[in-house]
Amino acid sequence: MNLADRTKECFIGMDIGGTYIKAGVVGVDGKVWAQRHQDVQRNDLGSLIRQIVSLANELKLADPTLQVMGIGVGFPGLISAKDSVISLSPNIPALNGIHLKEILTDQLGWPAVIENDANAGAYGEMWLGAATSVTNFIYISIGTRVGAAIVLNRQIYRGVGGYAGELGHTSVVPDGKACFCGRTGCLEAYVSAPSIAQRVEERLNLNPSSALQIITDRPVNAQDVSAAASLGDPMAIVIVGEVARYLGLAIANLIDFLNPELVILGGGVIGAGNVLLQLTIEEVRRRVLSPCFEDCQIVCSQLGPSAGVIGASLLARDASPSLHSSG
Repeated sequence: MNLADRTKECFIGMDIGGTYIKAGVVGVDGKVWAQRHQDVQRNDLGSLIRQIVSLANELKLADPTLQVMGIGVGFPGLISAKDSVISLSPNIPALNGIHLKEILTDQLGWPAVIENDANAGAYGEMWLGAATSVTNFIYISIGTRVGAAIVLNRQIYRGVGGYAGELGHTSVVPDGKACFCGRTGCLEAYVSAPSIAQRVEERLNLNPSSALQIITDRPVNAQDVSAAASLGDPMAIVIVGEVARYLGLAIANLIDFLNPELVILGGGVIGAGNVLLQLTIEEVRRRVLSPCFEDCQIVCSQLGPSAGVIGASLLARDASPSLHSSG
């Protein structure tokens, strides 16, 4: 039986971020049939497990005729290649040392796959997004946290322990800003969504004419800053330029080191607008060796906020023994 015949078989995909859970029920062809979006219950392990299980069951009931074959979950953290235990989850410390794969398989009754969120996003882009015809590429997710996936010969490179791709914790400023990981000068401390919001907060009182002053009912976010920069707001332009400088530095180092065909930028910060993308490309152009730059395109994710959901579901699909035994 080929994939086209399996019209009711599907997988649940989840992308657990630092702020939200995005979830979807996805067909074996990668088509998203239903989606949900919630604030993540990150205070304790029990609350998070109940939320994942509840979301999965809710999606299953979106169409009673669907046959759920498994679940894939991507989250920002380190997963041991040896035993699939979550070795480190900075956003949700309660997950540290937890075998989430076993817990979800037991509670849901479906095979579960647990994956780093950037790896899941890259997998989605490789099969259905910007990298469908590409052999070697890098996917970078920039949101509440910053992560990356390295894909070589259309295989995710995981490193000896399974922890490759922690771009957010590479140093871009020696003895620079403090990062939540306990070190200083990490890329994440300069380009993540919280770092952008912090810059705005630090400078808004000194820039009374900024268009961002009109936002008073909620915190200013990366989308606001990008929109203001595109309208010519001087403070927003400076902030976006700073983010582009540090991000471009990190990407230039990756391109010189790995010589990939493609760099895909995803996550909420990049989704905020085109200004950051163009400034980042110009920064990379200034810093990278010209033959390496000519070999590589830098583009935004084609799947956008659905990349992690689709990728996690496809990882579950491709790990499914029942699918392969009858496919």
